[in-house]
Amino acid sequence: MAMFIIITYLLLFLPVYSLATEQTNETINKSYGFQSNIDYIYHYATDVHMDHKIWAGSEESHTKRNTDAAFHLYARLNLTSVWRSANGEQHLLKIELKDARFLNRTSTHSMIDCLALSTLTRYPSMFMWDQGTISLTYFNENDNLAAINLKKGIISLFQYKQDNATETDTLGKCNTEYRIYEDHLIKDKTECSNIQYSDEYSSVKQVLNYSIDFQSTCVYTMDNSTIKSASCSDMAFPRLILPQVAGFRIISRLSVDLIEKIDNDKHQVYLTSDAALKSILDITPEQYHPLETEKQVHPCDDYCEKFDEFIQDHSKELTRSNIGKRAASDAFLHLIALTRRQSESTLNKVLEKASKTIKLTLIEAFVSAQTPASLNAVLKYLDSSMNSKNKVELIEVFLMTSAFAPRPSDLLLEKILERLSKFASIDNQLEQSTYLTLGAIVNRLYDLNKKSSAIEKYTTLLHNTKKKSLVYLSLYNAKVELYESMIVDEIRRCNDTNLCWLALNALTQYKPEKFSKEIIDILRSIYHEQAGRPKTNLQIRQLCGQLLLRTDISIGDLVNLILSALDKSNHQLGVYMWRLISTMAEHDELLFRKIKYIFDGGLIDITYDSLAYKGQSDFYRRPFLQTFGFGVYYTISQLMSRLGALRESDFDLHIQQYEKKDKFNLLSFGVSASGLEAYVSDDGKASDTPDENLQAELRINLLNMQLRPVILFSGVTGFMSAVWSAPSELTSAFKSNIMIHDLSRYIHLHNGLVVHYEAQSAASLDLSGMASISLWNKNSHSVIQVSSGLSVRSHVDILNDFVITGINVTISTDVVVDYITDVDYADTPINVCMQMSVKPSKIYDNVENFYSLKRTKAFRWFGSRTRHLLGQDYTFTQKNDAMCRQIHMIK
Repeated sequence: MAMFIIITYLLLFLPVYSLATEQTNETINKSYGFQSNIDYIYHYATDVHMDHKIWAGSEESHTKRNTDAAFHLYARLNLTSVWRSANGEQHLLKIELKDARFLNRTSTHSMIDCLALSTLTRYPSMFMWDQGTISLTYFNENDNLAAINLKKGIISLFQYKQDNATETDTLGKCNTEYRIYEDHLIKDKTECSNIQYSDEYSSVKQVLNYSIDFQSTCVYTMDNSTIKSASCSDMAFPRLILPQVAGFRIISRLSVDLIEKIDNDKHQVYLTSDAALKSILDITPEQYHPLETEKQVHPCDDYCEKFDEFIQDHSKELTRSNIGKRAASDAFLHLIALTRRQSESTLNKVLEKASKTIKLTLIEAFVSAQTPASLNAVLKYLDSSMNSKNKVELIEVFLMTSAFAPRPSDLLLEKILERLSKFASIDNQLEQSTYLTLGAIVNRLYDLNKKSSAIEKYTTLLHNTKKKSLVYLSLYNAKVELYESMIVDEIRRCNDTNLCWLALNALTQYKPEKFSKEIIDILRSIYHEQAGRPKTNLQIRQLCGQLLLRTDISIGDLVNLILSALDKSNHQLGVYMWRLISTMAEHDELLFRKIKYIFDGGLIDITYDSLAYKGQSDFYRRPFLQTFGFGVYYTISQLMSRLGALRESDFDLHIQQYEKKDKFNLLSFGVSASGLEAYVSDDGKASDTPDENLQAELRINLLNMQLRPVILFSGVTGFMSAVWSAPSELTSAFKSNIMIHDLSRYIHLHNGLVVHYEAQSAASLDLSGMASISLWNKNSHSVIQVSSGLSVRSHVDILNDFVITGINVTISTDVVVDYITDVDYADTPINVCMQMSVKPSKIYDNVENFYSLKRTKAFRWFGSRTRHLLGQDYTFTQKNDAMCRQIHMIK
């Protein structure tokens, strides 16, 4: 019985006692201070390690030592109180560094009292300490910025407010959380905000932006109210969100450890803090510094002062004939970086005397640079070229690059709005391109400043534009909810087939899960052709069906969609919708559960025959590339008319993060046609919409932005011309260099060092095609080839007056994708064969590690490798494979 009582006591009361003890320890508020007659001698140490992990396996261990950038700094720290307040709570503390040593870990160069570190040890520093809070810092006027930043890092170690609020130090203003124990305390710092510099920027859309994981922790140990040791460690992981190939790891540590306390009754204690500042630093109290660190100006490479020379040396890579290759995208990124360092007068001269073969590339780089000087140089040149023969080409290149600028400015939007009427008077196609560009820029600017005057001017333009087709083209790229009502008004009427389709197409760029009941009712009535609605075509009903499925669709609406898909009189659209529903259910668990509920509940009478895949219309989604954090997928869809003529054929390549549902379009192209029934059928059956005009157009989307549609043919004459003059060889339809990522950030570390992280990427794209049509043999053959050079340049570096170190990384590759379509409509049913292949390619990785000590030693290491990627043929559906075998007579 006694044993039972003892065990019960231990189980019930000891845990409670332990918990109470721990909680008490965490709420203790310690008091620490300094004595005026004591010199506190500390060992000071700090180090930084930066690396970029692109190597793998044994190759990583072999190259890691050379690719990393790391160094240590040691010194002897003397801390003394030279003045204290009457109540002893405030101290003016002086710090002095002696015997500084520098060690570079990657090449083992050690410097003892080297000349580069002399500024660090030459002048003392002072700071006002008030019961753990640092309010003011003071430095000699001759101290350089590097030494001041490092001394601020040391000073920040002696700040420990012991409250869970905010602190300001070298990291900026941070939220703090203290955990206080008997002999030590721990401080965690989060959500730090520091000085925002003019050369800090990032892409405005999140999917093309960056992320940074940052954490900072400090640990203090005490000995009889004296700081025995203090250490802080920071870890930062900056990287692009998509793709995660431009990421770095940055680790820094900072510590002081008490060596000894020396009684020193002889050192002078001043009667006032003002007197101490005047005597030691020769400054006044007004000459204080904030505790935040400041960055230093970054130098440019050797070409900065030789802009003309760079263009001359890289003239081959900058020509238009080289577009679509990685050499072009590499040179394009370098050109943008140099452009940002040039004056407007220099850019004007370069653009004026540039040859025709590279002038368009210069315009692309100047617009992508997005500096006032580069924009003004381009606009000045365009204004002076309005009478030239190639003015349309110059303006198109300017508009195209502006549409894809990762971080466009209000200035760019205003300048294009000012020139809209001038561009429209030259060419109808230029007018279309201008509206599309305006929408793309508004899409990027709107979240930053919804009430900017430039966006208000754009809104006024939309309301005053009489050509509503231009409005809906522009709103497709704008994707701003502010304009949703304009789109819905057109869809509600839907009495003009072309305008209704353009408005619906723009609506696909909004979030269907947020659609109002009114919008869903309108979509439902159009898709099911309810009484009283104007008659529409298959493409309009197709878009309405897509949008309904992307909403949080009700069971009733889903039942009606499935029933319409099984309706034999609705054959080709029904086949398309059933394939769409099936494909979406594979990737949407909620939709899958709704369909299962419908089938299990017997709400629809389903037979195997009714679900069998019959017809040429199709929709499916397949993986193109899967890697860490995200996947790239392709979607192929095809909508045929009731008689088997092509109505809509689309290829979409998109990227999706695994943890998110949002998709981001990389590239899509599609052909929309009408009036082809008479050319594929000899039985005289009526067309679905007999009053439609004979026409076809090619639509291209790039990075979620729509380009100007290309009319393939219009009318019988245009169709026959396309048949007889169709190119037998690949002809370029689109060429451009575009910037994708544009990022520059400064990462402030606890030890006072400032790391610059920069990442840019670009694509050099050439979209070419060919087509041949035989009315005699009733077949056609088309090829679309996408050639792209892709480059990502990123770096981290630490720059100050005594050491420069960092890592430069460049990753580049060439990608060539062929998309081939063969159609045989000599017999019924029509056979359609689609094939896609990616040619073999190489990925080039280049890493440069560099460091130099001022006026002493410099070191550079270069590493590179080439990775080979095999080509790949992508299989589609079994039915497509069967039709390919039949067309090409393969057994």
